[in-house]
Amino acid sequence: MKLRKRLAALTLTGVFVLMFSFFFIQKTLYDSATDHARAQLEATAFRLGSMLLLHDDVDLQSIVMDNSDITVGILDNDLNQIKGVIPSHLIDDLGNYIRDHQSDRTSLLCVHGNEAMVVAFSKLPTINRIVVTYSPRSVLLQNWRDAFILHALMFVMAMAILCGLSIWLWQRLRRQHMRAAHLAEHFSDTENTLSECGCAVVSWSVDPSNSKLSLQLNWPEILGPTAGSIGPTISEFLNRLSPASHNKLRGPLIENEWPDARVGTMVDIRISANQWQRFYLMAHRYVENDRTVISVLLLETAEQQELCHPFETYLRHTPEPAIAVDTDGLLHGFSPALEELMGLSIHTIIKKPAFQLFVPEDQQIALTAIRQQIGTTAMDDGKSILRVLDHTGKTRWLAWHCVGPFDTMFFCSARDVTEFVENANKLRDTLDQLKRSNEDLEQFAYVASHDLQQPLRMVASYTQLLKQRYGGALDQEADEYIDFAVDGAKRMHKLISHLLEYAKTGTGDDVSTIDFNEVLNEAQADLKDVIRREQATITHDDLPTIKGDRIALSRLFQNLLSNAIKYRRPGVPPHISITVEPDPVMRDYWRFSVRDNGIGIHPEHAQRIFRLFQRLHKDEFSGTGLGLSLCRKIVEQHGGRIWLDTSRPVSDPGTTIIFILRVHRPEQRPGN
Repeated sequence: MKLRKRLAALTLTGVFVLMFSFFFIQKTLYDSATDHARAQLEATAFRLGSMLLLHDDVDLQSIVMDNSDITVGILDNDLNQIKGVIPSHLIDDLGNYIRDHQSDRTSLLCVHGNEAMVVAFSKLPTINRIVVTYSPRSVLLQNWRDAFILHALMFVMAMAILCGLSIWLWQRLRRQHMRAAHLAEHFSDTENTLSECGCAVVSWSVDPSNSKLSLQLNWPEILGPTAGSIGPTISEFLNRLSPASHNKLRGPLIENEWPDARVGTMVDIRISANQWQRFYLMAHRYVENDRTVISVLLLETAEQQELCHPFETYLRHTPEPAIAVDTDGLLHGFSPALEELMGLSIHTIIKKPAFQLFVPEDQQIALTAIRQQIGTTAMDDGKSILRVLDHTGKTRWLAWHCVGPFDTMFFCSARDVTEFVENANKLRDTLDQLKRSNEDLEQFAYVASHDLQQPLRMVASYTQLLKQRYGGALDQEADEYIDFAVDGAKRMHKLISHLLEYAKTGTGDDVSTIDFNEVLNEAQADLKDVIRREQATITHDDLPTIKGDRIALSRLFQNLLSNAIKYRRPGVPPHISITVEPDPVMRDYWRFSVRDNGIGIHPEHAQRIFRLFQRLHKDEFSGTGLGLSLCRKIVEQHGGRIWLDTSRPVSDPGTTIIFILRVHRPEQRPGN
């Protein structure tokens, strides 16, 4: 009942937290959407004002036609309408705001009755104009309303899941309560049954060494009336053992030196002043709550009798497949779990060589392992993974662990690792297929570099000969056809060369520690003619040391620099700045930024530019569309990532490419 009350309190707390989170998130999203809408309207007014400065007769309303919810108007400094349609109450609110705040560009919210308008303006003092843009607030917040509906649905789903989970846990607690009551009802009967079978259990913690017994079950019952009783400490229990039994168990029970986690042997215990009785003792060590605990099971034997096979009790109760093998390699017993796995056929192998358990292909391996274990004079661990056939005839892989000898008997337990072995085989097959695929790709690269380029060179050579010999001899249309053929052959040759370079990138194993300053210098040396011709300037920070492929990283810088120079603004000399700093998110990485003052890239193309054969300026600039794809492949093969910086403002033309690479940490020598 207490747990169910706590569950109800926890459920109510979860509902409250969900509701609070929902309303807090919606408030935050609403404020963010309002600020974003006002910022967009301000940017539109400023952009239209810039256009009006350049062209005083431009139709500003036609510029924002793609956003029909925005209305544009023009006022003079005295707030007289020049163009567009602006309601008078908005003009009055705008005049009051300008008079009170003396601002040249901002936005404000105007509410009249049930109508709320977001108004933005940009003053142009030089031409005595004020550009005004306005739009209903309800239209600007449409995206927020859609998000509100989606979040509301998610909130309802979360509430349903939480309530369903609480109801399920409530039912589980109820069933557990009924089960505990049932177990408590029959516990006394079970204890009486154990007492009638002559079974007692004691346990204690190893530290402190003379700790109290934490469990004492059925000890007085199986010994009967005695003059004395077991004291509360382990030492008083051990003093009841005979001297021979005491010496036999000194290692595990007194000195805490265990040959294995479980020990079994026959012992003599004093049950009265002059009377001793024979017991089978099984001691087990385990860890519970960061404490080492020893548990001892005592099984009473009949007068002048002993257990013939001490392992039979354990085999009968172990949940794992297990067997008992004697020093001759004959099978003497097995666990119910192994019988359930292999079926009734396992009974035909009792008193026969144990290696017959396994499939014929593994029997020789099993026989060798058994002989090695039997030949060991001291107790040792033997481990093997062998196959057996289950009751359906399906092959199962079992990992065997053997210990012994204990009284001329070896004990072997197994764990089913079939799924692990099958997954390992599938992984091996996948790796083999990947290796073959890589070999096919290398063969394709060879064909592309030789068999495809040779006929292409021939086509290019003969078309160039046609141009040299018959250029001007035929009509103008024929000369154009010849030029098209020559240009097409050259572009195809360049495309195949770049594709071959893309395919070969990353196939080499030339990984070393390199200075990025030297790599950048090599890239600039390869581009020195282009840099001098275009009067480009390149500045950079002191670059770090990186572990990687020197040729590939030099190619990375060469592609980024050549792109920055190629896509320059007309009449503006290219300027490229390379900076580096520790990545603010991933501390084990360097963040490199390559910034230029070129024509720039629109943020909507941030993902497209790194794909194969994707070009944004096909008509203005030549190329194959493989440069940035190659850059991405090089960076990713070095464990990094590359992207376009989309946070750069529109007022700052140019492109910033950012990539991160792992920090190189030199290995420490031993002793340093």
